[in-house]
Amino acid sequence: MNRILEKVIHQNGTIVDRILSEHTIGYVVSDNMANAVAETSFDNTSAQAILKHLNGLLVSTCQSVVRDIDPSNKLCFMRLATRKFEYLVAPEEYFTITVVQ
Repeated sequence: MNRILEKVIHQNGTIVDRILSEHTIGYVVSDNMANAVAETSFDNTSAQAILKHLNGLLVSTCQSVVRDIDPSNKLCFMRLATRKFEYLVAPEEYFTITVVQ
């Protein structure tokens, strides 16, 4: 998993730098196979909460809704805006990237 993640980050280095420079509070990269945090800029407790609630419950529900509407479709990106923060979530096969702005 780490090699795949490193390859994706290397290929998209300019995009990652741009995302992290634009009012970003932090990020979480989670390993979908182990359901664990692979990389984060938050403390462990905050990262686990984002992983459990946002990536665990909300993303899987949204993926299910998209598949129910059109079985040939796939959730590629999700943006959730709250009063305080904005969550940008990109679920992939092996990992999920969540950015908090």
